[in-house]
Amino acid sequence: MYQSVFLVGNWVSIRNRNATGFILEATYHDAMVFVIQDGKIKGEQRFQHHQLSRSDDKLLPGELDDLKRLHINMALDTNDREWLKQLTEAEESK
Repeated sequence: MYQSVFLVGNWVSIRNRNATGFILEATYHDAMVFVIQDGKIKGEQRFQHHQLSRSDDKLLPGELDDLKRLHINMALDTNDREWLKQLTEAEESK
């Protein structure tokens, strides 16, 4: 079975964009990246692996909590009850 070069939570530099981000999901061909450019959140975007390069940065515990809250808010905003249920169950199981 193929394992992606990029793992969830890895920080990456996005080539030709002057942006960084972290991997939310990765497949054989591409990765969903939470993009930060010029200190501003640009949201989630999908990139092919050749557009990314690995960075040594990691999410700090506070940043991971912020991301979880952001996802919960996004689930509420989009009225995605299944996603909200998954997120809240994950938090309660800690």
